[in-house]
Amino acid sequence: AEGGRAPTPVPSESEPEHEALPQREDDDEDEDADVVDEERPMPHRYRVKNTFVEWDSASEVSVGRGYAKALSCQGGWTYNASRYGQGAVFSASAFAPRAQVHEVVKEIEKEFGSLPIEVDDCFFKVTDRLLDQLSFFREQAVVRQWVELFRQAPRCMFSNEGFFRALFSEVVSVVQFFKRDENIVRHCCVALGGMAEAMPALADDVCVALVDIMELLPGSLVVQDVCVTKLGRKVCWVSEMVLGLDLSQERPGALKPESQSHMLAAVRRAVARFGPDVAGSLQDDFRPGKIQENAFRVYWRLCSLPEVLEACGRDMGLVEFVLLEVFTALDIFHGPLSCCWSDTDASGIDSYLKEHHRSVLLQLAKQLSDQQHGGVHKEGLRSVVAKWIGAPMDGRSYEKRHQLERRMVLAGLFFNSGDVVTSVLFKALDRGFEALATGTDGTAFEEELITSALRALNELKCLEVLEADLVNEVLLRIRDDRFRPVMHYCHAAYVGTLGMLAASAAAVAAPPFDELTDVVHEVLQTAKYWFNKYETESIIFESLWALNKLLTAYIRFEPDLAFECRQLATQVCEDETYSSWHMDNGCTTSDGANALREAEKLLKKLQGQQLPF
Repeated sequence: AEGGRAPTPVPSESEPEHEALPQREDDDEDEDADVVDEERPMPHRYRVKNTFVEWDSASEVSVGRGYAKALSCQGGWTYNASRYGQGAVFSASAFAPRAQVHEVVKEIEKEFGSLPIEVDDCFFKVTDRLLDQLSFFREQAVVRQWVELFRQAPRCMFSNEGFFRALFSEVVSVVQFFKRDENIVRHCCVALGGMAEAMPALADDVCVALVDIMELLPGSLVVQDVCVTKLGRKVCWVSEMVLGLDLSQERPGALKPESQSHMLAAVRRAVARFGPDVAGSLQDDFRPGKIQENAFRVYWRLCSLPEVLEACGRDMGLVEFVLLEVFTALDIFHGPLSCCWSDTDASGIDSYLKEHHRSVLLQLAKQLSDQQHGGVHKEGLRSVVAKWIGAPMDGRSYEKRHQLERRMVLAGLFFNSGDVVTSVLFKALDRGFEALATGTDGTAFEEELITSALRALNELKCLEVLEADLVNEVLLRIRDDRFRPVMHYCHAAYVGTLGMLAASAAAVAAPPFDELTDVVHEVLQTAKYWFNKYETESIIFESLWALNKLLTAYIRFEPDLAFECRQLATQVCEDETYSSWHMDNGCTTSDGANALREAEKLLKKLQGQQLPF
């Protein structure tokens, strides 16, 4: 009756999960049975066998009349806000009827303009199987996340790891169920790779699953190709490893050692069976070449440099491929090669990451021994590296100089020496000197190349890779009177190198005092020449930085030099271009702010030094 307790539903064969609860002993059929007892909790009439369902009230008493509404927990999971907007949710009853899969797909296509996957018979077979096995999740959640896994950069749409793990388990089951259908297995393997990227915590599980699939179907070129591809491009990518070294201290995508060894073994078996060297009957098929390429993505992630070179053998094309891949991985934003090692002012949390990156690079520098590896002699590798350094690069002048500098730093680390970079520098200087001798003007110097080489040598010196004998030789060659750079960026690199290398030479064997005087005088003259020119703050900053380096190494300057240094520092502090950064508090990295900080530091160091009057 209206306002009373609802009748107990009768269970039917169509509702096997719904089970009538036994009637309470005190629930007699009297005249008060139709009146709701507000003091006694009303029992639920369903026992829900679903751990992913919760009630819409904290108590067992429904709000208002009727029963508490069963809501899917997924109904409260939010979308990834960065992609779908803040607070977007699905909210629907766990017992609501399913929407058709194709309707959900149409919604996704309308929302994004296109689909990252072909919606064919294979797609529907897989999704139907998943929806049958994941019936406790809303269909929209499963289908939307499944489509998302095929995007180039998939994301976890819901902040619930349990949902993802349940989906992962069922995908593995689908592969087992449809193991004779290559298209479905391939479809699922692509999705597994997307899972590793969308939720790195699953990377090790995905690695194990893909290796198991490779062992399940060892004779399938299609399956071996897609598994090696996803292992190299997804699983190894989220592992954040390069040449067997961990780039990050906290890696959600970390792989267990046994998973790494099993992956390497499976990939090597795939290359041995389907690689381009053995797939003679598949010469017109692109997949053997892809298997080898992606296998090397696994190798250079998990193996040391000597092991990777041994795998390359005498194939210099593979060596160049590995060099470029390793460089890209190390030079990404916040990667080890992106750090400026000559900048020692980093503090706070970044200092811990920087120290870890320094450790990674120093471990890399020790990997390659003097012996040959797999037929590749050290000199042969040197020629490949030299060619790779000199390869044309796209982009603006600064971008090309910066990338060339990082390539040279990596080359120096490979050989644990600065001789590769000094060889490039000295050859560029010799070509410029030869051009001057034949009557060509000073612009004949390759100043972009020389600038990158000088900066790379500074970085290698800070990493303690540049040898002491090369330090003195570089100082001698760049201070040649015939070397007269024109571009301001080359002047900035020149004075910075003078400060870095001359200061480091003092720690080993200090040059005569008159040579120090000449070096300081060159730095001062360069700063004075560029001081009043437009947008030359970088030169003033590096000049003051070099003077601070020299003063720290040599303790004192001659009175005349100390006076000139004080004049330059005072001029910078009083100039409006630089003094406007006075309230910066060390938060800005612009050249103007850096120059002001270096000027104040230099004035402090010069306090108490003897003046010429």
